[in-house]
Amino acid sequence: MVVTGAADPPRSRRFLRLIALERITRGVLLVVAGVYLLFHLISDFGRLADRAIRAIELDPRRPFLHRIVAYLHHLHASELRIAAIFALGYGALELVEGTGLWLDQLWAEYLTVIATSLLLPFEVYELVRRPSFWKAGGIVVNVAIVVYLAYLLRRRVREREQVEPRP
Repeated sequence: MVVTGAADPPRSRRFLRLIALERITRGVLLVVAGVYLLFHLISDFGRLADRAIRAIELDPRRPFLHRIVAYLHHLHASELRIAAIFALGYGALELVEGTGLWLDQLWAEYLTVIATSLLLPFEVYELVRRPSFWKAGGIVVNVAIVVYLAYLLRRRVREREQVEPRP
């Protein structure tokens, strides 16, 4: 017997839907970014960034902004292609996770726990290398998602064991 989301209280399904929306949104943005990069491999992203910075009335000569623009000027098509492929792959994974969570599929909870847990060490490394509020916030959100989903999965396993005792 497979225990589905119907056994979960409405509150946990609301949180699952919220996580699903976050994953779907991130997935769509990554896929769009990946497609954009693939079709604009010869673009000068430094020039585009310079125009965008000036459009919002910032000074592109400020050291931080200047480093970003200079870096973007020197991107090669091969680097953009790799970034596009990673964005498309990760976006697809996020869309699969989000769709599965929205449909209250048990496999999606496992996939989300595993995929998110595997990326946490890289996120912590990046936070240590270059600390920022946003990186710390992202880690907190991802840890909360992993802990919450692990709790739901453990609860489902216990409920299943109560329904189907082991021989």
